[in-house]
Amino acid sequence: MRFSFIVTSYNIEGYIGPCLDSLAPCLQPGDQLIVVDDGSSDRSCEEITAHLHPLMDKGIEICPIFLGANTKGGVGIPANIGLQEARGEAVFFVDGDDWVDARGILAARRRFETQPCDVLIANYSVYDAVQDRFGPPADQPLWRRVSAARSPYERQHLAVQMIGVPWRKIYRLDHLRRHNIRFPEGDFFYEDNPFHWQVCLSTRDIHFFDQGVCTHRVGRPGQTMAARGDDLVAFFDHYDRIIQQLPDETYRPDALRWLLENMAWHVDRLDPETHWIYACRAEETLPAIPQTDWQAMCGDKVAQRSWGVARALAKGDLAGVVSSWQNFEMLRCIRDLDARVAGTEHQIASLHHLADWAEGQRELQEFRALQDLSKRRGAGRD
Repeated sequence: MRFSFIVTSYNIEGYIGPCLDSLAPCLQPGDQLIVVDDGSSDRSCEEITAHLHPLMDKGIEICPIFLGANTKGGVGIPANIGLQEARGEAVFFVDGDDWVDARGILAARRRFETQPCDVLIANYSVYDAVQDRFGPPADQPLWRRVSAARSPYERQHLAVQMIGVPWRKIYRLDHLRRHNIRFPEGDFFYEDNPFHWQVCLSTRDIHFFDQGVCTHRVGRPGQTMAARGDDLVAFFDHYDRIIQQLPDETYRPDALRWLLENMAWHVDRLDPETHWIYACRAEETLPAIPQTDWQAMCGDKVAQRSWGVARALAKGDLAGVVSSWQNFEMLRCIRDLDARVAGTEHQIASLHHLADWAEGQRELQEFRALQDLSKRRGAGRD
């Protein structure tokens, strides 16, 4: 089976080379490697060219695409260009600042080839570049439910609860094209979320593969996932888009759960100057959610993390919510200030200790000098 690997890149000169090197062992003769650079202004294009060169004579179709200018929004347009160029039976996306696990991808590939499906959802790991630490993704507990999801309907509901990133899945290209499934394009980010829902809602032929296929990097400077501003209001647009494409009402609680899960993540990272922007956009969407959807989420632990905030915004209490956010931000600033003061006091204490040590060394040297002088004088009298 021929695979089309689609790699997207933008201003990641220090990461795209290692990413392509990690992907090289996954490629087999006849495969297609498509690399779409979204108008990088650094040396990403040069790095791409250098790392693709060794693959030219290995029976792999190499398709580098350099857009020349950065497109509007996030990865939507570059990813769609990659899909247009894809010629394989299966598609696998790769984020250019991540690295793939060759054993995991080859194992997932064998599974996809022996048990064909419309989409195979695999696992992955997360690397926190700030803390220099590896860990599982936030949806790791959902894998315990895979064995119990026996029916296509149950697997579909489980799939939409999983983190919707495209670089953990193998897609059947014919299915994507038959249903005209593409990433949304526009002046917003996180477009992989509506894409994920569109894929999962278009089929119940979904399989799961609990093995890591890549390591996702978080905390990198300039990364979309590091956004703390009004870009996060895009999630309400995505929710509205998801609701419009639901096949029936039974999926509405799943969509609300997804939104509440993401709101819990947003609240912890919003910049103070975007509090009102976010609250006003939330107030446009949340009041229209039926009461039955809210009731369906009452016992859900994931939804409960942002339940109070969401319900307050749904009732129009924007001032109360923003005030609580600002108070929390003030407390966080005070804690940070206390930590810096404590760190400064520790540094001062260390400096005092160092000064005391230096003074002791000076006095010791003076004593030894006097002692030595006394010995020389005594020797002179003798």
